Amino acid sequence: MLRNPRVIVIDQQPVNRAEVQKMLALSGFAVLGEGGYGIEALSLAKEVQPDAIVMALEEPLVRALQTMEALSDLLPESPIVVYSSINDAANVRKAMQVGAKDYLVTPLKEEELIRCMHAALSQEERRRQLLAGELEAPAAAGTVITVFGAKGGIGKTTIAANLASAIVAQSNQSVVLVDLDTRFGDVAILMDIPVERSIANLAMPEEEITKEIIEECLYTHTTGIRVLPAPIRPTDWRNVHAGHIERIVGVLTQSYDYVILDTPGTFNDIVARALELASICLLIATVDMASLKDTLLALDMLRSWSFPSERLKLVINSTNDVNNLQPQDIKRMLGREVFWTIPFDRVVTTSSQSGIPVVVAKPDTAAAKSLTEMALALSGARRQKPAAAASSETHRGLFGRFRGQANGNARQGEKEEEKIAAKVE
Repeated sequence: MLRNPRVIVIDQQPVNRAEVQKMLALSGFAVLGEGGYGIEALSLAKEVQPDAIVMALEEPLVRALQTMEALSDLLPESPIVVYSSINDAANVRKAMQVGAKDYLVTPLKEEELIRCMHAALSQEERRRQLLAGELEAPAAAGTVITVFGAKGGIGKTTIAANLASAIVAQSNQSVVLVDLDTRFGDVAILMDIPVERSIANLAMPEEEITKEIIEECLYTHTTGIRVLPAPIRPTDWRNVHAGHIERIVGVLTQSYDYVILDTPGTFNDIVARALELASICLLIATVDMASLKDTLLALDMLRSWSFPSERLKLVINSTNDVNNLQPQDIKRMLGREVFWTIPFDRVVTTSSQSGIPVVVAKPDTAAAKSLTEMALALSGARRQKPAAAASSETHRGLFGRFRGQANGNARQGEKEEEKIAAKVE
């Protein structure tokens, strides 16, 4: 995509145009002009030939839609992103029919507008490259689910293994589980798989990594999932880099319906690439103070990367039977809705020791049912289950402690975030 995309803003209201222009300029867009509907808009577009158009859709709708259609005909390669106070489906459909690439309902949020602009420009660039023969036609691709958390010991690997097993058991779709934990990869131990081959065996020139070579490093678990384990020794990761991960995942998505990536509780270039490749990112957290604090930092980091918020789903894993927080409290702390809450269940630990995920070994237990429902919700097989309510006991104490610590340690948090950012870079 262009470094500083050139845009124009079309809106009948000068005050609105100025506000939108400010949002775009602060995010690196070059705003070449602004104007109202009709001849003014068409003359401006013809003169400056923008890369994209941001346009309001308000009364009179007939004139606005006529202007939009004319702009689309004049500049078919310049995507039009619409914003409007009208949110009924009929008008959204009309806008799409005459050329709108995306439709935002006011009041506008800067982050949402910028994300939509980048997406529209990227899609147009990809379409142009495909038409020009510069890109190969896209192959069928599976869904990449990255299981991520800001610290270790919060149950990421257990969740990843059970999620993979539940999808296979409930939908009969193909799943491969990839262990990307560069410190202590435990997928093989959890699944009782003796490791002779691992992802470290794929540390070769990226163009040489083929489906056949990858298949030689995969193991088939009794649940039916395929597993690409981490090497036994952490030092064996030294020759594996982010480019290898992108190639491996890209090849796997052409053969499997789901590719599940289990990541370590830290930030590095491999984790960053796993997040970039994710169709869905499950951000795992527990309700202890350390996990919530680290999760807040992780959310800030993802926000600074402009990570698409619609791909991110917050999962609360209850690792003990003392849970005094409810989903609405966590939402207030982290500024994000809880997608799923997994209840505490002692049988999860005993099941893990047997090498069989709890969704298969003990499917009628509380944790197994919750994990299975989450797998169904993610795979689209069943409507999403609401986040489970936690204990109704008083919870102000922990909430107050969290807010107090967050305020009292603001400077420390900023320093930690800077360290994380430096690691990723």
